[in-house]
Amino acid sequence: MIRPSRREALGAAVLVVLGVGLRLSFCAAFPTEPVSDFRGLVLFGVRLRDEGLAVPGWHWVQFNAGLPLLFSLLFRVFPHGVTATARVATAVATGLTPLAPFCLWRPILGLRWRMLAGLLLAIWPGQVFFSGVAAQENWVLLPTVALAALAVRRLRDPADDGHPIAAGLLLCAAAAIRQEMLVVLLVPALAAAGIPGKRLRRPARLARLAAAAVFPLLLLAAERRAATGRFSILTEHGGLSLLGTLVPGSARAGWLDPTLYVASVEPALLKEPLRLRTSAWQLASDEARRRYRFHALRATVSALRLGVESDAQNLFWSLGAPGVLAPARAPAGAAWARAWGPPLRVELALVSGLFVAALALGIRRRDRAILVLSCAVVLKVLVQVVFSPLGRLMVPAIAIELLVIALAAAMLGTAAWRERTAFLVLSLAAAALMLAALPALERYVVRKDEPPPRVTRFSLAIAGGGGWADCAIEAGGLTAIAGDRAWIGPAGPEISRCVCRLPDLAPGAAVGLDLEAPVAPSGAFERVEADGQERSRRDLGPGPAAWLRVPLSDPLAQPPRAVAVETRAATAGFGFVRQVPGAALLPRDRALP
Repeated sequence: MIRPSRREALGAAVLVVLGVGLRLSFCAAFPTEPVSDFRGLVLFGVRLRDEGLAVPGWHWVQFNAGLPLLFSLLFRVFPHGVTATARVATAVATGLTPLAPFCLWRPILGLRWRMLAGLLLAIWPGQVFFSGVAAQENWVLLPTVALAALAVRRLRDPADDGHPIAAGLLLCAAAAIRQEMLVVLLVPALAAAGIPGKRLRRPARLARLAAAAVFPLLLLAAERRAATGRFSILTEHGGLSLLGTLVPGSARAGWLDPTLYVASVEPALLKEPLRLRTSAWQLASDEARRRYRFHALRATVSALRLGVESDAQNLFWSLGAPGVLAPARAPAGAAWARAWGPPLRVELALVSGLFVAALALGIRRRDRAILVLSCAVVLKVLVQVVFSPLGRLMVPAIAIELLVIALAAAMLGTAAWRERTAFLVLSLAAAALMLAALPALERYVVRKDEPPPRVTRFSLAIAGGGGWADCAIEAGGLTAIAGDRAWIGPAGPEISRCVCRLPDLAPGAAVGLDLEAPVAPSGAFERVEADGQERSRRDLGPGPAAWLRVPLSDPLAQPPRAVAVETRAATAGFGFVRQVPGAALLPRDRALP
């Protein structure tokens, strides 16, 4: 007979081995490199380590400081191979998350139900396959699950008087990593702090909760002020994020870069980034009022899509995006993503169906624990369908859903067979309905959407303080703009051509064109002209994407006035760079050590 203490230790060990072991094994098989926002987070951590906590830069516009601060500490301890450090640390942190409900629920649930909650988190395939990505959504899991588990413990245990300090610190940790969690987790934080308890002690608990949450967030706001002059815990890209869900053409993917829309309606804003970020709120409001019926439909379908597609979509960031895997591992990663995409859709649909049935059970039995956690899930879904309905952002919400399912299973452990049968039937029916209805609804909402705007003229910033280039699309189309970079591409095998007129620059100014070499089929090429003279031509192929610096001016010579970029059968990015004579050209991006 195994003693209870040994059973508890054995259960915790099993969860650690499964949670951490599965994730590290997957990361060893598919060592994901950070790209896009994830690369920016790692680079932000490196800069905080090397240049101080108040280092200025574009990262403050888009990212909260919590995760980069954690990375900067990790990179001090492990200074070499920061991408591997971030990947392994992310896998370990998410793998330890199942311990939170297992340990915190000990006074209120038996071992088998706590094991169920931990196992659901430990073997959750959608997160296991995403665990090597250095994403805010992964790192926010631990404080989110811990706070949710603490709220359940307080609501289920009559002897528990509340934990306002712990609840405030967990709320602060989650909000420091992802700012919307301050709203999403507010109700669980109040519950964990014991606010619904004895009325005479509520003000004191509320004060301790606020102090524990607010003071660290004020320190983060002070750090942002020191770096940017702006005292806030919030990023500046909220308006653009909202606009990206509303612009014409966004229904297909859920979110579309709004810069092209801005270039079509208010092109002057492209030259004023600060004004662009503040004006995006008004543009989003105008677009929402213009098509409010369509956006209500789009939001509903987006919520349904998040409940089915999120885990499968995350395979793109761990296995499918260009550059996330070494060329030798990319075919195996693509095969894995193809094999697991359909099962992950079924898996998440089942989780969503079980959550719907658990919520119905919680409403029927008036279970405060289930209702409080469900409130957080609903708030998270609402935030995402409004601001950015991307699958990876749903990771913390799915984790809370798994906790709700475990609580419902524990409630049904002593229920009559009819109630269990009804729960199972409702779960399967909801999952089947979502799987069956989603494709038709997605096609319908895409058909009702307007096509994205076609931009033929735009302004492109010249890196290094060189002013702005006025560009015109002569063939093909503009696919994206990002500050001092633009991407052009054809709709088929024809050539895309963009001509940019540069401002007057001093003789001898070092001017270059950074040109992307994307993955392309045989026969694709890129060509650069400066004042009608060919400066560069190269054939493209199936190799990895890369950037090439094309010098456009000679020492002591007048910089060119007109530059043309041509590409065939590829979406190519380009951007101009200028620096004073005698200095090296600016790097396209900082390399990760």
